[in-house]
Amino acid sequence: MLEDFINKIINDDCLEILKQLPDRCIDLVVTSPPYNLKNSTGNGMKDGRGGKWANAALINGYENYDDCMPNDEYAAWQHEVLLELVRVIKDDGAIFYNHKWRVQAGLIQDRRDIVA
Repeated sequence: MLEDFINKIINDDCLEILKQLPDRCIDLVVTSPPYNLKNSTGNGMKDGRGGKWANAALINGYENYDDCMPNDEYAAWQHEVLLELVRVIKDDGAIFYNHKWRVQAGLIQDRRDIVA
């Protein structure tokens, strides 16, 4: 029930919570999902140097998410989240999905693997 979520902070799996919401019930979504940085070949995340993230808590991973999924699984997960966001957003609502391009094995990933 939508009333179960109003005026509450919910710390849970976003996809599982989204699936509990009715269609077209949300006015605005602002999100910046994990970037899967520990699966990156750049910035030293995999080898522990951290690059520009060296002093960030992320170098040790999140409490419940290690930010290191295989890319195809990560893209499928984020695509599923976006589909749920589109389902729950009102017709006159807006979704602000902040994600970044990144270089992987010398090639730029423009995130079409997520939004296509």
